[in-house]
Amino acid sequence: MITVKEMLYEWLQVYVKPCRATNTYLCYQGTIERILKQAPEYRTKPITDIQEIEIQKLLNTLSLVYSKSTLRKVRTVFHEAFDAAVRNNDCSRNPINCLTIPKRASEKKVRALTYAEQKQVESAAIKDPLGHIVIFLLYTGLRASELCNLQWKDYDQSGEKIHINMSKTSAGIRAIPLLPIAKKIIEQRPHFCDYIFTSTIKKPVTKTVLQKLSYRMRRATGINWITTHVYRHSFATRLVEKGVNYKALAALLGHTDIAFTLQRYTDAEEDFLRKQIFLLDKK
Repeated sequence: MITVKEMLYEWLQVYVKPCRATNTYLCYQGTIERILKQAPEYRTKPITDIQEIEIQKLLNTLSLVYSKSTLRKVRTVFHEAFDAAVRNNDCSRNPINCLTIPKRASEKKVRALTYAEQKQVESAAIKDPLGHIVIFLLYTGLRASELCNLQWKDYDQSGEKIHINMSKTSAGIRAIPLLPIAKKIIEQRPHFCDYIFTSTIKKPVTKTVLQKLSYRMRRATGINWITTHVYRHSFATRLVEKGVNYKALAALLGHTDIAFTLQRYTDAEEDFLRKQIFLLDKK
């Protein structure tokens, strides 16, 4: 009889690893490890013995430590793995259908740079050998993995845009028009290899390179919560402050759900909100 552990890892290797982005695979792999650490009995427990209530209890326990986004990943992993098990006749039904994310779990929120903080970061980036990457992320909103995978064949010089052909979701496959500052950065890159952005040793940039760059930006600015995702969040926030069409914003970020975009990636400054509410005072 197949165990929960065997089911989860078989689903991961057969349905996720060959078919989805590397980051998605690694994310789900970490989620499975988290599940087995919290519930070690699933290493040997048959999947036919699983009841929905015990998975709900697991989510309730995890909610004391992890955010809602992490719990949603746990729910997704269980649901998709059980669906695959049903299709392969390893069990007769999917017991994970109506799980609820506990309200007490925290909602993960990424801060955006304020306008003043962004200018501070841009000034510091000018002095860093890889600082052009920071500027590019701030003015395109790319995910870190999308930037790392960006190749010269993805650059449309005449159309002044880049094509994102590798992303974590199907909605992430998109074209992004380039502002003059972003276009200039690309055109100043030397052609060391097929990839546009390279490290100081002329190799394609990796997430490790980007993490080290973020650490340098933290030291240079004193803003100790800078990550590559903060640049993406700041890109979205600046556009909202300029009155962007929300459907266009979701498309630029590679999202299908506009509500998710607004909930997760926009965080207008207080000064902007003050100006907006006083629009009611205009005659």
